Amino acid sequence: MNTKKTKTTYGVYNLIEWHARLRMGKATVKVAFTGGSITTQGVTPATFTTENPVIQFAIENSPEFHNGKIKVVRRVKLNGVVEIECNVPKVALPIPAPAPISTESVDAPVKEDENATEAQADNEAETEDNAEAQADNEAETEDNAEAVPVTTQVEFSCNDDAKDYLEQTFGFVRSKLRNREDIVAAGKARGVDIIFV
Repeated sequence: MNTKKTKTTYGVYNLIEWHARLRMGKATVKVAFTGGSITTQGVTPATFTTENPVIQFAIENSPEFHNGKIKVVRRVKLNGVVEIECNVPKVALPIPAPAPISTESVDAPVKEDENATEAQADNEAETEDNAEAQADNEAETEDNAEAVPVTTQVEFSCNDDAKDYLEQTFGFVRSKLRNREDIVAAGKARGVDIIFV
C-alpha cells in the first residue's frame, strides 16, 4: 500500500503546552505540543509537527483526535511515497476428509478343523496360567516396593533454605516449621532425609 508523504501540524487550542501520551496498541507515543498562547489578539494553539507516518497514525487514531481536542492545523504534501508492507494473508488449506472405513470384512473364510479346536482349548488354558503367574509377580513386586521406602537425602546449610525447599516442593507452611526438629520431621513424612551441614 502506497500513500503520499505529508508533513502535518497538529494543534491543541486553549493550552500553552501539553505533553500527550497516546496509546497505540500496547505501546504509548509521547507527543509534546508547545508554543501556544492566549492574548488579546487571539488564541494560538500549542502545536506539534511531524513527517513520521507512524506518529501521524497514532495521533489520528487516538480518542483525543476523535473527540476534537487535537485538530489538524495544516497539512503539506511532500515529494515522497510512504510504502507500507503488509504480511501476506494466510490462506487456509482445505483439510482432507477422512476416508470412510468399510464395514465389509476382508478376511478369508476360515475352515473349521477338529485339530484347531483342540489347539485353541490348549492355548486358552496356557493363557489363564500365564495371567495367574503374572498377577502373583505383580503382587510380590508391590510388597517389595512397600517394604523398601525410597528416601532422598538433601543437604542444607540453614533452616531458611530447608524451609524454602519444603515450601516449594511439598507445599508446607513456613510458620509451622519452627525449628530443625520440625523441618526434619516434615522431610521424613515426605520421604526426604534432611541433613544440615
